[in-house]
Amino acid sequence: MTTAYPQLALVTDAICASMENSLVASKLMRWMDRGTSKIGPLNRFQVIERVPPRYNSRRTTGAVVDLSAAKQSTNVGAEIFQLNSLIGYDFFDEDFSRIRDIDQAMRDERLQSIGRNAGEDVDADVLGFVTRAGNNQTGTSGTAVNSIEALQNAYVRMKEEGVADGTIMGVLSYSDYPALSKYLLETVRANTSTQETILGTLDGSIKDLLGMKLMFTQQLPVTTAGTRTNGAVNGASQNVNYSAVSQSTTTNGNFLTQTISADGFGASATIEDGAIFTIAGVNAWDNRKGASIGRLQQFRVVGSYTATVGGAVVALRIFPAIIVQNTTLTGDLGVNNAHATVDAAPADNAVITFLQGASTSHLVRALIARDAVRVETATLESLPSGENASRKMKGCPLTLRSHRYSNGDTGVVSTRFDTAYQTNVEPYGRCKIVRVNGA
Repeated sequence: MTTAYPQLALVTDAICASMENSLVASKLMRWMDRGTSKIGPLNRFQVIERVPPRYNSRRTTGAVVDLSAAKQSTNVGAEIFQLNSLIGYDFFDEDFSRIRDIDQAMRDERLQSIGRNAGEDVDADVLGFVTRAGNNQTGTSGTAVNSIEALQNAYVRMKEEGVADGTIMGVLSYSDYPALSKYLLETVRANTSTQETILGTLDGSIKDLLGMKLMFTQQLPVTTAGTRTNGAVNGASQNVNYSAVSQSTTTNGNFLTQTISADGFGASATIEDGAIFTIAGVNAWDNRKGASIGRLQQFRVVGSYTATVGGAVVALRIFPAIIVQNTTLTGDLGVNNAHATVDAAPADNAVITFLQGASTSHLVRALIARDAVRVETATLESLPSGENASRKMKGCPLTLRSHRYSNGDTGVVSTRFDTAYQTNVEPYGRCKIVRVNGA
């Protein structure tokens, strides 16, 4: 007796295979499925994870440290991760009713097109989130990456943020390829005339350069700046304690963020989510070596805002929070010193300067550490009526669920395809993403 493979499963397999072949950028992200994440229906697809504390070191000469006065405080942070995003497609069942074997399913142009579209949608969605999640930028906004020096500047910024070699990936536009091709295709080995080809191992669009993978794609997002002008800090002493910003509370990505009061943006001006700006007199601080990095700290706007008639925003959320370095080792100030982000709090009326011009648009290119973000996914449960099928991909744990159902009143049979995933930023992940531009 021959056991027939369910027709809906044939269609699902073909679409899923085409979809997986279309995924490039998203495969390079860190995926978390039900086997590696605690997210599930019982906790409403949300989970809170701890952020390890940092401590100050003590140095003495000729004797051990006297701890009788005070010991360092421990502050454990927390970030929330969630999964509440789905992508779906729906069709009349007649589109696929004649497909009866796996060869026919794999050759069907309609199924291949559905899979390609779905893969491109996921790639664009993941890249759109990841490339704009960080607070750092190098070069002039919107300028093509037309030299190796532009990449080197972004690489240096990644190293300043403590990102390890071997985890960095660059995502650029195909329009950047011609100027960089001579670096991507061949290098000269020191003290020899031997030339060697350096090609990526994952896909034809991925190459090696500066010890990292470079990917060229058409799926880069376009960022459009709001109508805001450069503004100013409204009120001094708006720095915060780490203990006040170490908990993400109910929103993913709010770890190490705070709100500030600012004005001067223009009447009813808009400020876009992801805008990067600097504050006069506020330099970035390296809390690992306990010294200023020697450049202005760059802050990212979290959320979208519209200024009041007077051009003010009373609660502008930014990353990173303004945590000032000091020489204290104990109590809240000691915790602040271990987690410091800046060398000084901004003064009242300190100028806020946006790095992207008002009302301009351009592609976002970026260097990304693989551990900067994570993509949560889960297998959707079968629906209680009709016919169900599902297929899990091999390259990433994304699962496609299909469901065939009918309307008894009209006799129409329909098919839908759904997959669940959501890109979330890791606690310090924003520091590990640098938007890269040319000079």
